[in-house]
Amino acid sequence: MDIRVPENSLIQLCGAPGCGKSTFAHRYFLPTQVVSSDHCRQMVCDDVHNMRVNKETFSLVRHIVRLRLSLGRLTVVDATSLRRVYRSEMQALAREYGFHTVLILLDMPLSRCLEQNRNRDRQVDPIVIEKYHQQLQTTKERIKGEGFDQVVLVTEEDLPDVTVYLEVNTTDRKG
Repeated sequence: MDIRVPENSLIQLCGAPGCGKSTFAHRYFLPTQVVSSDHCRQMVCDDVHNMRVNKETFSLVRHIVRLRLSLGRLTVVDATSLRRVYRSEMQALAREYGFHTVLILLDMPLSRCLEQNRNRDRQVDPIVIEKYHQQLQTTKERIKGEGFDQVVLVTEEDLPDVTVYLEVNTTDRKG
């Protein structure tokens, strides 16, 4: 599966915890291009598990994204991105700076998310993963009406064959 995105893109990764968003981000993008909510949470309070600092965490995420876009830099947001309000905030920032908006939905089976969760350092409660996995199904049904320039659905079957290409000097931005 080839994913082609203009270099002036704000890419949001979207998926349940444990689906492989961070692995995907680090496989296809430079570490400096990725703005991770987990990393920002850790920067804010020294504890990646502390969900009580979400307001501060996402304030930092938005700040870093704004800075990168203001400098014309490709930016990848590594967060669940399952709440429409959050996706809309990122879209508004992208539009403010004339960036192409891309949403990559990582649609992995619940069993894979739960298994990968068991094998990582920062584990999420399986009930939370189930809830977010269900939210992803709803998001998939509604995403077409949200105005993204590009929506890419990556399934477990697609994952081994994904290649991401950055298109240089693209002038086909919509909106």
